[in-house]
Amino acid sequence: MFKFLSGFRKEARILLRDKAGLTILFVMPMVLIIIMSLLQEFGYSAVSRETTLKVLFLDKDQDTLGIQIGKGLRKSNFFEVIDSLNGKPLTEKGIREAVKKGDYLIGIVIPEKVTRSIRANVRLQVAKTLAGFGLYNPMLISTIPMGDADTVTVYFDPTVKKTFKNSILSAIKEYNYKVETEMVFRTFNQEMAKVFPNFTPPKQEYKDMVVFKEIFPSYKEKEEIPDSAQHNVPAWSVFAMFFIIIPFTSSMMIEREEGSLLRLQCMPVSFMKLLMSKVCVYLIVCFVQTTLMMLTGMYLLPLFHAVPLALGHQILALVVVTIVIALAALGFGLMVGTIATTHQQAASFGAVSIIIMAALGGLFVPMYLMTDTMKFVAGLSPLNWALTGYYDIFLRGSGLVEVFPSIFKLLLFFIISIAISFFYRTLKNPLNK
Repeated sequence: MFKFLSGFRKEARILLRDKAGLTILFVMPMVLIIIMSLLQEFGYSAVSRETTLKVLFLDKDQDTLGIQIGKGLRKSNFFEVIDSLNGKPLTEKGIREAVKKGDYLIGIVIPEKVTRSIRANVRLQVAKTLAGFGLYNPMLISTIPMGDADTVTVYFDPTVKKTFKNSILSAIKEYNYKVETEMVFRTFNQEMAKVFPNFTPPKQEYKDMVVFKEIFPSYKEKEEIPDSAQHNVPAWSVFAMFFIIIPFTSSMMIEREEGSLLRLQCMPVSFMKLLMSKVCVYLIVCFVQTTLMMLTGMYLLPLFHAVPLALGHQILALVVVTIVIALAALGFGLMVGTIATTHQQAASFGAVSIIIMAALGGLFVPMYLMTDTMKFVAGLSPLNWALTGYYDIFLRGSGLVEVFPSIFKLLLFFIISIAISFFYRTLKNPLNK
């Protein structure tokens, strides 16, 4: 134990001696989180949180359909309905020009007398239906031509995605179907009242027969909505912990090249104890680094009017996952530092491999944008396991039991990395040359 503590104290002194490097090691990840969160605040968070989209709305109809569509847009809390520009009433030409310039993404124009046309067509359809029961003269009804469908014009900015356009059109069509259905029931009841004097139309208005309920399965009673902080703080914490490979392997290379490793091995201490003392020192560095990044998300981001990080209640699971991620990162650094023979090899391979694993692991590109093949490949990245563990805690309220698969895979990765380093040393020269 004394030998281990001596090695630990030696590594800590070497690390603390470079105060500028240590400051960069802690400050740069915090700056990275602030910058990335601010850059994505109106991108990533705008998608995940309810935002208001400005819509130019011109109702020439001034009747049921136009009123229902306008009321539905306002009631959704997703749209801010604008019916004037620069203090002047909207015109169809003005809407077209405003959307064309990119000032607004959406413009909706309800044509004149569209509700009147719908009523006429509904009455005609009801009359034809009743004629099938012999209540009207079918020859008279068949001579009445059906009017052409009226056009509700929706202007879209060219940059709007197709899926978003489809969702807007579906919402407008839903309002239209509801208006038509209500008219059908009302007209049918009115016509029945004309034929049967004793018939009393029901007073209850038409209501939706099916209600859709959205549920997000979670270990918490209430689902936390993911935001920019809950994405960036875990993602860049994982990235920073794995990027510790640069100073970690650099320390190993310096010992090897300056001959201090050879002098240490001449002492009655095993090589693995030397390595584990180094791992413990950098494990503390990773933990402090991650703690500072979490505090940055909680207290510094709100100063820049960004969404703060909410840690939740699973603190124990958060601590355990952080330690395991740090071990996996250090195990990978130990393996690279053991196999590499020069500074350039360790730094180049270590940095590039971490960036590749981060890109595949969903730190740069969200997993839902990947193809099925790329999702499978991403599942092989240790950084993806780490990010999944954090997501389970922050977004799903998971405890130790639920995040155990991520913990197990990261621990297994650490053990395999240590084993490869150990067996590689037994097959090579003590100086690894």
